[in-house]
Amino acid sequence: MTRKHRTSSVIVIDRPLISSQPFMKLSGIAPQVLFLFLARRQVQKLGRKGKEKNVIVNNGEIVFPYSEALNKFGITHPRFARALSRLIEFGFIDINHSGGGMVKDITTYYISDRWKSYGTQEFKKMERPKDTRGLGFTPKNWEEKTGKKRKANSKIGNNNVTRTSNNSVTVLNETPYALSNKSVTEKLSPIFLINKGEELIRALSATQ
Repeated sequence: MTRKHRTSSVIVIDRPLISSQPFMKLSGIAPQVLFLFLARRQVQKLGRKGKEKNVIVNNGEIVFPYSEALNKFGITHPRFARALSRLIEFGFIDINHSGGGMVKDITTYYISDRWKSYGTQEFKKMERPKDTRGLGFTPKNWEEKTGKKRKANSKIGNNNVTRTSNNSVTVLNETPYALSNKSVTEKLSPIFLINKGEELIRALSATQ
């Protein structure tokens, strides 16, 4: 369960961090965002007496929503996203859980010390996951998040059309009684008309 953030008037920053090569590489709003992350730490001294260590007790549970970055600090979504990418790239923060932007599904972060090995073979490269938040929907999770089923696609493809197109019409045109496939207004076969004319004459003769 995520602990509530307790604000503090003091931010403790290690001197090696602010003089490190990766910190010097940070650009844009990234340094300020890093300090705002550090301000969210809840640090306690843990361990045996005389050997206590400062431990971030809420590490992995630190939250910093996009909405807060915008509404409280005026950091727009694109600027905040770039800052997060840089902080992860240089090893200052890591993502514990990547939220989908939905209520009660927010991203949680670690304060990382990967920056200490930046530029060495021991450095573990990490990247920020692709941002698919929007409303938290993706093609894979849409049905699960909405509780609805997608409608089956009712496609009438070319294959189906072809079955009733030129091939079928061509077969019909081989008989003397079919209409041409060029136009329904074209004349019928002359032989058909002659035969029908003869039948009509015989019928009239029989009635007289």
